[in-house]
Amino acid sequence: MDFFEAQARARRRTQRLVWLFILAVIGTIGASYVAVMLIYGQVQPRSRQWQRDYWDYQHTARWPESQAPTLWWDPRVFTGVVAGTLAVVGIASLYKWNQMRQGGAAIAELVGATPVDATTKDFKERQLLNVVEEMAIASGIPVPAVYLLKDEPGLNAFAAGLTTSDAAVVVTRGSLDRLTRDELQGVIGHEFSHILNGDMRLNVRIMALVFGILVIGLIGRGILYSLGRGGRVRVGGDRKGGGIVLVLAAGVALMIIGYIGYFFGRLIQAAVSRQREFLADASSVQFTRNPAGITGALRKIGGYAIGGDIADHRSAQLSHFFFAQAFRSGFTGLWATHPRLEERIRAIDPAWDGKLYEPAEVVDVAHESFATAGFGGGQRYPADETARRVLAAEADVPPSRPVVPVAFKPAHIVADVGAITEAHFRHALTLLNSVPTRLREAARDTSSAQLLVYGLLLSGTREERDRQQALVTQLAGAEAGAGLGELRSSLSVLDPVARLPLLQLALPALRTLRDDKLDRFFTTLDELVHADGRVTPFEFAMQKMLLRQLNLARQPSQAIQFDSFDAVRQDIAVTLSALAHLSPKDSAAAFGDGIAQIPVLARELALLAPEASGLEQLDAALDRLAVCSLVIKQRVLVAAAHVIASDGQVSVEEGELFRALAATLDCPMPSVGMAA
Repeated sequence: MDFFEAQARARRRTQRLVWLFILAVIGTIGASYVAVMLIYGQVQPRSRQWQRDYWDYQHTARWPESQAPTLWWDPRVFTGVVAGTLAVVGIASLYKWNQMRQGGAAIAELVGATPVDATTKDFKERQLLNVVEEMAIASGIPVPAVYLLKDEPGLNAFAAGLTTSDAAVVVTRGSLDRLTRDELQGVIGHEFSHILNGDMRLNVRIMALVFGILVIGLIGRGILYSLGRGGRVRVGGDRKGGGIVLVLAAGVALMIIGYIGYFFGRLIQAAVSRQREFLADASSVQFTRNPAGITGALRKIGGYAIGGDIADHRSAQLSHFFFAQAFRSGFTGLWATHPRLEERIRAIDPAWDGKLYEPAEVVDVAHESFATAGFGGGQRYPADETARRVLAAEADVPPSRPVVPVAFKPAHIVADVGAITEAHFRHALTLLNSVPTRLREAARDTSSAQLLVYGLLLSGTREERDRQQALVTQLAGAEAGAGLGELRSSLSVLDPVARLPLLQLALPALRTLRDDKLDRFFTTLDELVHADGRVTPFEFAMQKMLLRQLNLARQPSQAIQFDSFDAVRQDIAVTLSALAHLSPKDSAAAFGDGIAQIPVLARELALLAPEASGLEQLDAALDRLAVCSLVIKQRVLVAAAHVIASDGQVSVEEGELFRALAATLDCPMPSVGMAA
């Protein structure tokens, strides 16, 4: 899956969707105008002399009063109808968009989902968290917030958000209770496809536009409801009661027009949604290399009587978000947001025998061992050896920071953006399994996650790290300093390659920090980074990733500000120069390899001096590149990859800086070591 092509495809779908909805709004305007003119013709006073004058002027002949036709064109009325319709649809759509733009967590809570406690002891909830973490580490995106629809027995799930940094994965209790780990993994893989394909943002736009059209019908229904409750309209003259008739007619007309527009809006919504489900199913199989997982989940949805049904109708507006059909489709399936289960299963398994799952009378949902709920896959160290290493770390020896080069091919690494292959998935499992249990647990708690981040920044001799811990005590309090001290032995055996994945695990907990505590955390982090008077590439990469992704989680909606290479030429020069100065190869040659990938600038830019392309300048450059178009982001990543690959391999330090670049550009990057 090409991340940039998927994102561009999502933008094209959005543009087509907007045009379809524009046509729906035009149709709504036309219907509204006809309705207004019908009502207007009945109530508008019209003098006979006015009629004669008008028709004399138009036809130079006087029409008999009995033959004077209804005048259907009135520019003033048409202008009023257009303005009124656009105002209602626009304001309603903006209201819904603003409601949804707070991110995936806000959408999940809107429908009654509750966050899964990161320290939960519930076996199934722990299993869900582990599966989501594995997928996130494999794809290189921040670990999404995980929510549960506790009162929903149906088998379903959805992903919501605007960017990869504010995504949330929501699963029903029925899915946890009835799906095996492999089946749950298939469902989560499907939802991650929606995250990486840019479908979440499209889903929110669809919902806002459909709601805008629906509001017209809701206004009409509200008018009729108020009349039914005894509402009165004051009228006078010889048209006594005519006002009520007029209001009644207007209410009926608005309701009919609004619901007709809503009908066609839902058709568009359903058609767009159905097209994407086959791709997400195929991507899930690609991620997990286990077709039986997702087909097993689909067979169970078809086999259980409740299927994927959602009981709470607050979720009805999110029907196109879900993994499976969540609500009964009206109009003979025209509103179905998902293809038929049989079609989806056969698309994955053409040899399927047509049999759905047959549930037993008594279902044992606790038959798996904790090992199957935890992290599977290969190991860097066996669990018992990891425990022995932690216990043996009393001397608090800092983990080594060796430069371990791996083969690096730019075409492969950029192709891996937004992708989850089997190799990435297995590598993620291996990395996660190498992380000491104490650190994994610390990453899931809001308070200890902050200490974990501080701990990842500890460096130097033991005395230097003692001083850094004292600084944390001074800035964050004695309790924080003591907690950091308790993590140091586990941190001393942490594989350097696992540092950024561990940071990803901590993001869900850090997102829950209130603004005042988040500001204090950022301040402490910055002081710790600059404590020794210098900033290493790893410190820069970690701080940049963390700040960018937490800020995106708080404000996910960001407009593109630059769509011209010329507007960010200096920022590109700074970025490529900073990477070139890390290369063991000649810096000018490395820079040349990179800038050659951006032909429009190749002859205009030269390698900057180290003092003009340091980490401070790189920080500002990345902030500007972060609000560029996808085309610019893609070329910058390609160029940066060629700078790093100038010597044919990449060190851990170079890889971490490259991942910081990708994360700042909101391009999910798997572990660079898997690019070979």
